[in-house]
This record gives sequence, structure tokens and C-alpha cells, in this order.
Amino acid sequence: MRNRAKTLITAARGTIGIAAILAVAAVLIPAPCGAAGSIRSIRSSAGGDHTRIVIEVGQATKYRYGTVQSNPTRNLPARLYIDLLNVHVGKSTAHDLWVGDTRVKQVRTGQYSDTTTRVVLDLEGPVTPSVVSLSTPPRIVIDLKGKGILAGRQTVAKATPKPAPAPSGPKAPAVTVVKPKVPIATIEGTARTSRSSITRNGAGRPKRVVIDAGHGGRDPGAKGYRGQAEKYTVADVSKRLAAKLKNRLGVDIVMTRSDDRYVPLEERKDIANRKEADLFVSIHANASDNNKLRGIETYYLKNTNDRATLRLAKLENGVDMLIKGRDISADADLPYILSDMVQGQKEADSILLANHMQDELVGYLSPRYHSVRSLGVKQGPFMVLDGTYMPAVLVEVGFISNSLEGRRLTVASYRDAVAEGLYRGIKRYLADARVAQLR
Repeated sequence: MRNRAKTLITAARGTIGIAAILAVAAVLIPAPCGAAGSIRSIRSSAGGDHTRIVIEVGQATKYRYGTVQSNPTRNLPARLYIDLLNVHVGKSTAHDLWVGDTRVKQVRTGQYSDTTTRVVLDLEGPVTPSVVSLSTPPRIVIDLKGKGILAGRQTVAKATPKPAPAPSGPKAPAVTVVKPKVPIATIEGTARTSRSSITRNGAGRPKRVVIDAGHGGRDPGAKGYRGQAEKYTVADVSKRLAAKLKNRLGVDIVMTRSDDRYVPLEERKDIANRKEADLFVSIHANASDNNKLRGIETYYLKNTNDRATLRLAKLENGVDMLIKGRDISADADLPYILSDMVQGQKEADSILLANHMQDELVGYLSPRYHSVRSLGVKQGPFMVLDGTYMPAVLVEVGFISNSLEGRRLTVASYRDAVAEGLYRGIKRYLADARVAQLR
């Protein structure tokens, strides 16, 4: 697969101050553009000092963006606008979004001209923006970095009571309300005061770990020994890991799914951001047409040209891509670029977490089971990790397609041993002196 980073990501950074005078600076970003497209959705997530706005469009499109200074005499806030060229919003495609955190008040959409849709972010305070174009699925990602306290929730296309018109052009059409597809199942743990200080974060609350059991529902994942579906195997390992962390360390546990249901990849990471998690751990089982392949490996988010990793990423990302109507038949159809402003800041922590989990998992299993193989810590473009605001890793606990590992993963005692190794890796990371304070 050729490296497409330069062709897929365009980012610009600048500081927007509410009190400062901001020049209206528009930047035109070239991208393929065909027939008139539409906005499919706008969603928001927030964590710590970031707010992320994602504008998903029906197809790749050209866009430009700029800033407008605040106008106190007219009671107008500072604004960041994104013009989507050759995109039309009608009554059924307009998406206004109430955000209501300390960085963004609301997102408004309107038809700026016959051929241009304008999306306006009303800002609450000074922010540093980064605008990124991603293509699988086609979307514009806006990351806003600035001080502030998380509003405590994520909003997904909630309607403003009386949506205001865009800065220019006709009034924004009626709001389309989009409800979350899947309820969120959580398991909350309470730390005891006698437990080690490693179980509490800088804010004084118990540290919070989001455990993501891969796949689920209509997405069975890989199939292995005697038709065993990956989704059941990793769900069991995840529940065992959750119980160990909760009972032994007293950390808060959030499960992205606690039963057999389909949860979109975007929602999984948004759960972690909304819950202000300290760690995000996604658990999977590998598969290959070559049933001799086996081993344990742990990934952190980063682009790569390694073909084996790209094939694995397509396997783990694939159902979400197919549901969105994308063709993932070739390596070139995995143009996945992370926002370095978000997860890039946590890369060192993610690498440290990945190494501890890999070492402890392999180290715990090796004396108890023969032929345990470590494939090491690697980097990969996994959608479920992109956009998380905390250290995040994806663990492949073995090849479900391998006769030895696949058979072992059908046994409850082995899955419990896997969970024990994962638990020890997380515990070691939390106690590492290099991790002075999470978040």
C-alpha cells in the first residue's frame, strides 16, 4: 500500500481569541469533487482540553474554512466557519447541533449559496483549531484545543430550540434530530480509601478504564475453531478483565458493550471521550487464511505501510466501512490518517501501555501454556483508536483461526488467564513512575 498521508490530511492551526480581533482568513483545501453532495451527520465529542466536531459528507468534497471575530455590540461570538463546496442542505439534510461546552456553544448549517453549504461553529472561548480531511468515510474533522471543563456529556445532533441563521445566506433549514443507535452499558466501581494511590487520577476520582469488546451483534468478527465467533470470545475476556480491575484495584469500569450488540466504531471512542476515561483498551482476536499463523500482538494508533497490519486493520475496521457503502477490497482503500493534535499527544503513553500489556500477557501465559508466541508491539490505523483523548491500545489476544490458539480460546480457564495477563499489564502501567498523572 502506498503512503497516502500527504494526499489525505490537510491541517492548519491558529489561535482564535474571543477578545482579540480575528482576521477572516479562508483556506481552500482541494479534494475530489463530483456531483452535488450532502451532509450525512454532524457529531461532537469532548474530553479534557479538546472538543471534536465531525462533519460526515456523502462524498469527498472541496472545502474552505476561516474565522470571524466576535462582535460584542451585536452580541455575536467568535466563529469558525467551514464552507463545503458543491454540497446542498435541504430540509432532510440539515444538521444543527447544540454542543454547550466551554469551547463550542453550537454548530449551525445553512445554504450559503447555490453551490455552497456553510457550517458555523459558535465559539465560547479561545481555541486552537485543527482541520483535517479524512476519506473513509468522507468527513471533515475539526479539533478545537483550549482550556475548559468538560460539559459532562456528548451531544449528537440535538436540535437548538430556535436555530439562528448562518452568518450570511438564507436561514438554516429545520433541524434533523439523530438519536444514538445503541444504549451505553456501564459498570461503575468505587475505590476504597485504603487502596493504592495508583487507582486515583489527578482529579481525585478513581481512575476510569474503558474496555471495548470488539465486534458484536451483526458484526461477528473472525470465525475460528469449530465456527467460534470472535465477538463471543472477546466479550468473555473483556468481562473477566473488567471484574479483575474493579474488584482488585477499585477503578471505574465502562464497557462499550456488555452483551451481543453492534456498536459503531465512532460511538465506542466517543463513549471513552464522554466518560473522560484514563485508558481505552480494545480487545480482539486475530485471524488469517494461513491457519499456521499464531501469536499475541498489541497495537497503538499510527499509520503504517506494513501489509500484514493493513490487512488486519481492514478486518477490524471492515464492517463499519461496508455499512457506509465503502469498497475495502484493496489495500489502497484504507486511507486512514489520524489527527496528530489529538492522539499524537498520547502516543508515548499509548506505546508504554501497549508494551506493559504485551509483556505481562505473554509473560503470564508462557509458563502455563506451551508455544506461546509474542508478535510484539506494533502501530496500525485502527478506526476505534482514532480520536480518543487518552492512552489507547488494541490487543489481539491470539489467532482464533489457528488450531492451537483457536482451541484454547474456547476454554474458559484460558480466557481467564488471558484476562489475568491483561489485568497485570494495566496495573503495571498505572504503577509506572513514568506515568506521573493520567489526564
